[in-house]
Amino acid sequence: MELIGTLLLAAILLFLSAAFSGLNIGLMMVRPEELERKAKHGDEVAKTVYRYRKNGNYLLICVLLGNVAVISILTLLLDSIAGGVTAGIVTTLLVTAFGEIFPQSLFSRRGYRLTRHFFWLLDFMFVLLWPIAYPGAKLLDKLIGAELPALYTHEELTHMVEDHARHNQSKIDQDESRIIAGALQFSHKTAGDIATPLEELTSVDLDDEIDASMISMIKREGHSRLPVANRDGEYVGILYTKDILGRDIPTPVAHVYRDKFHDIQADARLDTALSRFIQTKSHLFLVLDDEKPVGVLSLEDVIEEIIKREIEDEFDEATA
Repeated sequence: MELIGTLLLAAILLFLSAAFSGLNIGLMMVRPEELERKAKHGDEVAKTVYRYRKNGNYLLICVLLGNVAVISILTLLLDSIAGGVTAGIVTTLLVTAFGEIFPQSLFSRRGYRLTRHFFWLLDFMFVLLWPIAYPGAKLLDKLIGAELPALYTHEELTHMVEDHARHNQSKIDQDESRIIAGALQFSHKTAGDIATPLEELTSVDLDDEIDASMISMIKREGHSRLPVANRDGEYVGILYTKDILGRDIPTPVAHVYRDKFHDIQADARLDTALSRFIQTKSHLFLVLDDEKPVGVLSLEDVIEEIIKREIEDEFDEATA
């Protein structure tokens, strides 16, 4: 009976060693800020885990001290049965296989969610080891500093989203992945990078008249807004095709166009351009390089850069 009791106690200690080892990797592999984000979105498990994980050094001391303690007791227990060398070998094999490799492999795959079955153990160790863990954690905080948050570059975030989209269990599909990636990267480009060059621009002259031929040209081009230039080649406004509706023709462009044409510098980032579009309630900017016009930027150009797709209408399909 004594042998059975000893073996039962050894099994309990081995289980505790496995639990501490699994908790160590299961809790320390997840970042506190990740748990905090999940908790704010209603994840109750993450909310509880964050309570333990937010003080990483305190948690680490409690888990490691607990693991070392049960392994030491297990070694002494087996030594009373099998002797020194044999007990050391058996303890090493048992702890390595069932107290380290298996639980760490299990917890590393299941993540922090598996730790919810051991909250009782963490609560017990947090209280029991407070006299040692609290000053030890404070000392580590002073020596090595607070735990640094995990920050990612635009490129890393883009790759993370793409990886999520490729996973079968992800709730992010390919279209969402493409749009998110475009939103992360579009601020790296400038207005000059995607502007339509002046030589490719369809515009009208201020001195022109709106007649049947011009209306035919407007329909053929398929634009809702056309830049207006004066006789000196300066862009002075925009002709909105909707303003032509209901007017008798021929009628001078000068009577219909709107003399407000906002400009933006060619080196302005696209996120700045998007903010300017929203602020000015405009859809078309004249792009300047050292006060010299070099092209035209539309709101559609910026949106296409975000969604990484051409926005095509019936006219585009007809001419494709």
